[in-house]
This record gives sequence, C-alpha cells and structure tokens, in this order.
Amino acid sequence: MRHLIAAALLAAAPAAAQPEGEKGPAFAAKSPVPAYFAAEKNLAKYYLYGDGGFHADWYVGYNNCWVVKLPPVPAGSYAKAFIGAKLGRAKNLSWPASWDTAPIPGKIYMALNQAPTFNSDHTYFLVDAADLPREPLPNDSLDGVDSARWLWAEVPLSRVSAEKENYLALWSSSRYFTAASSSPIISAAQSGGEEQNVWLNRSIKGNPPSGEGVLETPISGLKPAIAIKLVPANEYKVYLKGFAAEVGPEEISVSFTAIGEDIRAAWLEVSYDKFEWQRVTRYMFKAPYFWSFGREEISREMFYLRAAAVDNLENTGYSMPITVPAVPQAPAVPAAGAAERTQ
Repeated sequence: MRHLIAAALLAAAPAAAQPEGEKGPAFAAKSPVPAYFAAEKNLAKYYLYGDGGFHADWYVGYNNCWVVKLPPVPAGSYAKAFIGAKLGRAKNLSWPASWDTAPIPGKIYMALNQAPTFNSDHTYFLVDAADLPREPLPNDSLDGVDSARWLWAEVPLSRVSAEKENYLALWSSSRYFTAASSSPIISAAQSGGEEQNVWLNRSIKGNPPSGEGVLETPISGLKPAIAIKLVPANEYKVYLKGFAAEVGPEEISVSFTAIGEDIRAAWLEVSYDKFEWQRVTRYMFKAPYFWSFGREEISREMFYLRAAAVDNLENTGYSMPITVPAVPQAPAVPAAGAAERTQ
C-alpha cells in the first residue's frame, strides 16, 4: 500500500527540472479531463432501464419530454461545451419479432436554457435512433445490441451559465416514439435529496415544451441520465491505423484500429470529391472495428472511403482515404437478330 501511495504522490507532483544538457519526456502534473455536471454526480449510477430489464416506461418520445434543472456550472478554463444523454434499447421495425431488423427511424433532440422554456434557438440535434444500441430480441439474435451509451451534442460555451440555473430538455420529433415498445429508453439513477430538479412533460407533440406548464409532472427519487460536459483545451490526438478494405463486386469488408485517449466511438465515411464526407455506418462503440456492407448500399460508381473515431475529449481523427473503384459494367449482349446478320 505504501508503494501505491508513493507512486500516486509522484504522479501528482510537478515534473522535476532536468539537468541542463539532458533530454527526455516532460510530463504534465495533471492531464486534462472533461468535467461532468448532472442531477446525480456519480455517473456510474446511471445503469437503470437503459441497459435492459424493466424499463419503467422511461422512453424518449414524441409525447414524452424529460426536463432536468442543474445548478450554475462553476467557471473554469474550458474550451468546448456539450449536452448529452445516456440512451439505448432502440427498437427494430418488427420488434419483438425479427422479420424486419431495420431500426425504427427517429431523431432525438436536446435543449438548453437558463429558464424552463425552450424554443428552436435553444434546440440541438443529439442522435438518430438508428445510431443507438439496439433492444435485444427475446427469441432471436440482432446486430447492434449493446448497453446504453452517452451521446453528446456540442453547444456554444456561452450557453452554459455559471451564474444561473441550467435547464435541459430531451425529446424526439418522431411520431413512432409514443410508447416504450417502439422508443429508445433513457438510463436512470436512484438519487436522494429533497430538491425538485426533474420533471416529465407528456403534453408535447414532437417539439420542445414552452410557455406555461413546462414543468408538468415532478419526478422524485430517480434521475434521468442527462448531463453537461465541459472539455478543456488539450493536445490529444486520435489516430486511425491499419485501415484496410477488401472490395468485391457485391460486398466491401473494412477493418481498422483507433488509437487515442479513451476512444468512445468510431465509424466510416464516404465522399465523392474528398471535400464533403458523409457517415455511412452507425457508431461502433467497441474495438476491434470491423464492418461489411453491400456495394449497392453505397454506390456502384467510384468513391472514397475513410475511417473516423472520436475520444471522450471530443477530438476526432481520420484515416487516409482509399479509393473504391467503380464496378465494371457487364459487356452488352448482342441482340439475336444482330448475331444472325454477322454469320
């Protein structure tokens, strides 16, 4: 134990000055880490509902908006601000059956304001349900099943107040998301305390609540996984290595490695001019990173393909792009009459 304590003290101590003429790595006293602010300070407690089991009807919906009040955020030397939620259990179109495994489409939004009223100026796109971990099927296997994940949307740093309370809202614009049987589920944590800081608004119709009655139904004892993340300036990088693709006439198989500090997601992107890139896969939350898709899903024409990944400090890295050639066209078959005339 004494050795562990000594090692910790050495790691926290400032780097000692090196003798003149000697060269070597200099280590900072403390590495930059994100700061999180949520109704429950211990983010590890947000394991209820979103990871499986009893869902308690805690869905993100067209008619279901979660509102959380957070205290003023302590001022600090931060460079970026994000709002986010821990979500999972997105449903396939035929859930709980497996005859249609495509995800139920729907966009999920968040809002941030210093008062419990929200409009388009306070609204930010968070995630599409197709990018969330899937709800497992009771009697079949399904690709994309995983535990709930934190997703983040960047907001202007000035939108987070160090003087006033911060109200966060979470909802969906999808008319499909009106019940837990068709909607993603938000994680929750058990939390004590007498302060009322969580509400559920079931009067919305795909838009954020505004005006009178925003704080419709108080929720006590449970806190939804909604948070603010502040990121300091840092010099960490994300590197993509070993990016390789096997290109066939009908299928493309890709593999790569993401190297960085606390990688949280990876994906693939496509471009036709190397200027505008479009993500063409859902988020991959775990290594190793492999992906296969049919050629018809992208294009039979020539395009560029690259891998990307992001760390928990929201630094994004990209691989060098590879060129995927166009699928050769089959030779034209001469008409029967033309063949007879050439004989």
